[in-house]
Amino acid sequence: MATEWMIALVVIGFLAVVAASKSVTKPIRWIGFLALQLVIGGVMLFFVNLVGELAHFHIPINPVTALLAGLLRLPGVAALLVIKLGVM
Repeated sequence: MATEWMIALVVIGFLAVVAASKSVTKPIRWIGFLALQLVIGGVMLFFVNLVGELAHFHIPINPVTALLAGLLRLPGVAALLVIKLGVM
């Protein structure tokens, strides 16, 4: 039941952004840009986890951490490392 509500909210939110911007291409371009950054961040975190296996270190790969790493690149990965080490 919650999944249907989330899908409906995402669709309504997208339609609201399209209506507010009076253009269809800009929101789609932003969604494409964020999707690309999400993939780049996921790949970066995968390689960090691959190297981190040697020291038994793991950063979870989820949409928030992948987007942070994708948007901020190396400083974002460094921030995730500092947060992970600081929390422990």
